[in-house]
Amino acid sequence: MYVCICNALKDRQLAAVASNAKSVGEVFRRCASRPQCGKCLPDVAKIIEDARDASPALKLAAE
Repeated sequence: MYVCICNALKDRQLAAVASNAKSVGEVFRRCASRPQCGKCLPDVAKIIEDARDASPALKLAAE
């Protein structure tokens, strides 16, 4: 599914680079893109959050 229409970025592309990203901007840089209209920013932030939650190393560190 497309998350960022302006840059034609799909959820899988974003999730692939989001696992250890510290910001939405970092995710866009890793995709060689820049946010344009900004409508996707909350969705990209959620993808980063979900990637962090799914990371086994981070789960172990939290315990």
